[in-house]
Amino acid sequence: MTRALRFALGVGFAAALVVVNRAPTLAMPTFGEAYGVACSQCHTAVPALNAYGRYVQRSQYAYMDAAVLKKVVPLWVNYQTRYDSQAPAPDTHKVVWGSVAIHAVGLAGDNWSYHVQQWLVNGNQAGGLDTAWVSYNNLFKHNGYLEVGKLEVPAPSPYSMWIEIAPFNTPEVTVGEHTYELDANRWGAKAGYLRGSVSVDAAYVGSTADLNGATDWVPGNGKALQYRAAFMRPKSPLEVGVYGATGTFPISDGLTDRYTALAGYVQRDPTHGVPGVFFVYQTTHDSYPAAGATVPANSRGYTLNVYQPLFKDKVLVGFRREMTDDGMGTINHYGNIDLTVQLARYLRLYTEAGLSGTNVGNGVDRVGTPAWRVFVWWTMPVAKAKR
Repeated sequence: MTRALRFALGVGFAAALVVVNRAPTLAMPTFGEAYGVACSQCHTAVPALNAYGRYVQRSQYAYMDAAVLKKVVPLWVNYQTRYDSQAPAPDTHKVVWGSVAIHAVGLAGDNWSYHVQQWLVNGNQAGGLDTAWVSYNNLFKHNGYLEVGKLEVPAPSPYSMWIEIAPFNTPEVTVGEHTYELDANRWGAKAGYLRGSVSVDAAYVGSTADLNGATDWVPGNGKALQYRAAFMRPKSPLEVGVYGATGTFPISDGLTDRYTALAGYVQRDPTHGVPGVFFVYQTTHDSYPAAGATVPANSRGYTLNVYQPLFKDKVLVGFRREMTDDGMGTINHYGNIDLTVQLARYLRLYTEAGLSGTNVGNGVDRVGTPAWRVFVWWTMPVAKAKR
């Protein structure tokens, strides 16, 4: 990364000072607290990232200034309350109150960054380790990084930072016995390069488990190589890219499914009154999708999101439509309508009406009863920044 680019991005944070008293500081709340900037500097609506935020994310926070971040304790907490009318037992038609996590995020000097998220309680159950990575960011003159730990796999940013309650279905399509994890946090190692308009990264990943998954580095069933390449700039609302994966998965009869995935995507932030769009088209190939399978399975699917902020970005409305065809006779359709509202400085409300349907080779989309979902998210640094 050139000195000129680092300086320009630093100026971008400083320029947001003029709006700090009119907008909240939210995720990553410690970054906003340290710089004294509004959440809109990096977010369309928390946690969905805008072009600037995606650029900072892809740098593994290397665009931050370590001296500035020293102004704040690198810890923040979040509390979640949720309701889902179609949640599985024992949470059906119940408000789930208990979900608390603590985050440690920031820089260690000019060359290292880190992020750890530990659930203290999650869904009224004992919490697990969501994220735990450290990154060395001084490869290729600060344009490249090497990261290890439980990390975000290379994929479009909405897969990890988005405003909808329901998870994306396209990257989690199930083909036979194999469920894809193209949007998961997994233990492994990742290398990336970001300069100008080019962003590329690749990761060797395995388990999604807690600390017990950190030691399994032996190649074999359950491992994957995932990658992404994109054209993007911090001041351009448009991003275009591809992502994919190749790996293995153990089948119940002791044999192995060797799979590949390839997808193209485009994301355009809402600007000048035109709604934002996030679109993905994905294909996959499973050589042995299930015990006794005699032919491979080739699946396809898409995701379409349209979203628009309203009322000085205090409210965001959105719509999602998805389809997955597993190549084995089952086609699933999904859809939801979302409303996000900023309630207070550290508090946001997310509501969603979700519809889904399944067709087994007969061309009929059977839409079920709407799933009503509500999610309240409170985030806050543990201390104010030193001024």
